[in-house]
Amino acid sequence: MLPWQKYTGRMVEIIYGDRSGQFSKRRIVIRSVQPAFIRAYCMERGAVRCFAIDRILAVQPVPSAKRTPSTSARQRELA
Repeated sequence: MLPWQKYTGRMVEIIYGDRSGQFSKRRIVIRSVQPAFIRAYCMERGAVRCFAIDRILAVQPVPSAKRTPSTSARQRELA
């Protein structure tokens, strides 16, 4: 099992460095994990995105208590 697979279906917060060297903090719901990429729904962009695993600098699971009703509705749409 790939280390990231334990977060599949869960919301996590990541610090991500893009190709141009810009850093961003994102809340994502991980949909699938490949050896080099994560496919996830990005809450900030409102769309499914692919994230290169080697560009993720930090990850933290988002506790259930922090989820808002709108977040829960979005997650139901993804299921």
